Amino acid sequence: MGIQAFALSLVALAGTIQAAVIPERAAILEKLTSSGACCAALDYFLPGKVHLKSILDLEYQASQLSFWSAQEQSLLPSCIVIPTSTQDVSTAVKILNMGNQISIARCKFAVRGAGHTPHAGSANINEGVTIDMQSMNQVVVSSDKKIVKIGAGNRWGNVFPTLDEMDLGMVGGRVSPVGAGGLITGGGISYFSGRYGLACDNIETFEVVLANGTIATASSNRNSDLYKALKGGSNNFGIVTRFDAKLFPQKAFWGGSIAQPITVKDDVISFFTNFTSSSNFDPYAGLISDFAWLAGIPSIIHQVAYTDSEATWPPPSLAELDALPKVATTIRKAELSSFTNELAATLAVTNGRLNLFTTSTFINRPGVTEAFMSSVYDLADQVAKEFLSVVGIIFTMSFQPVSYAMYSKSAATGGNVLGLDRFTDDTINVVFTVSWQLPLDSARVEARVKKLEGDIVALAKQRGIFNEFIYLNYAAPWQDPIRGYGQQNVAFMKAVSKRYDPGGLFQKGVPGGFKVGL
Repeated sequence: MGIQAFALSLVALAGTIQAAVIPERAAILEKLTSSGACCAALDYFLPGKVHLKSILDLEYQASQLSFWSAQEQSLLPSCIVIPTSTQDVSTAVKILNMGNQISIARCKFAVRGAGHTPHAGSANINEGVTIDMQSMNQVVVSSDKKIVKIGAGNRWGNVFPTLDEMDLGMVGGRVSPVGAGGLITGGGISYFSGRYGLACDNIETFEVVLANGTIATASSNRNSDLYKALKGGSNNFGIVTRFDAKLFPQKAFWGGSIAQPITVKDDVISFFTNFTSSSNFDPYAGLISDFAWLAGIPSIIHQVAYTDSEATWPPPSLAELDALPKVATTIRKAELSSFTNELAATLAVTNGRLNLFTTSTFINRPGVTEAFMSSVYDLADQVAKEFLSVVGIIFTMSFQPVSYAMYSKSAATGGNVLGLDRFTDDTINVVFTVSWQLPLDSARVEARVKKLEGDIVALAKQRGIFNEFIYLNYAAPWQDPIRGYGQQNVAFMKAVSKRYDPGGLFQKGVPGGFKVGL
């Protein structure tokens, strides 16, 4: 009876989904009862864009293999929808919403862009529907070169070359295969954040499909509450189909990697804390400092950018780091895509493997933070030694500055929901990236990394430099980054969810991702 009700509802809806003759009730009923109701209905209204679970369906297999992590690749949706237009997404959401209202045809689904979040279920689903946005990858620069319209399925490796050719830049990712959709709606730290703030704060307009299938726009003067919620709110409110991002002039600049021996660890930590301080803030300087263990042997590799195209190397803010002993360096003057491709090549070894992120934030307080970071290194080094028996282990600890001078820029764009506006401290983000080969090691690796994260948080609290913000784009499945946004922002997000998605489709029908907790 549930499937029949679903079919009859689709018959009634057909006229609004497509300008065609309403299909015969018997034809829909036959198709729905001969295969999965949700996938069959989607296939009927989106012919050629729905791919069923089969080793013979090459587009299904290609979509699955394009996930970064083995955890996501291991999930097998009943079908994958590959929309090529916003209207396709609207049609899919109308059908899925209807299916979720009828228990026998429960249409659980996932939404993915590049699929770079590693944990299982973040952007894929078992025995449900995955909407793969990767074909929606348009990059259109406005005639006045102030705005670029990018499809939500874009990877940065597709966006930046177009902008590089025009001597333009936008606040976006730092690794070519990472997706625009997830990075922007999770916040988005960029090499340009010192000058312009976070990626989400540089979006002028979001195009988004709501739970009822409505295609809406959200900006500072239209659906402004949804606009703010999407800036850090991830997949809680709808499916973003297009970002209209601000552009700025940008020519080739200095950047690349600097590899150093672990013997300069204390000098690097001292430099890093000084560099992060707003009193020394250089808006053109970008830095990620990686401590990487290969076969248990640690080394240091910095990813560096200096985005003032007129500068000479080294600029004063990076001169102290550049003067330390080096093992190797790739520093050169080039366009942004050269640097994002370089980092992608470095990380390519992790593609298709078991991968894990975990992250935390702490305050940069002179005289305290240096010793804390040294202790964090010791904790990580112990874990690296314990992981020597894990097959194919790659273990990296990365520090990134999140200075007040950087994150406070959001106020000028109407703010976001990340909750950083509660603070005035300079902060530092630490993220652990762990990659390994065999599922039999997964439980051990995840448990030990979870303990490491807990030990770091406890130590930060003990030293008085703990900050509750958890960067969603690096969060582990056991973490709750939304709660770290603060009670006021969580309450605001819940209200926005209830207004634009009163039935809770993106809370209940989309189980993956970090939820507002309705």
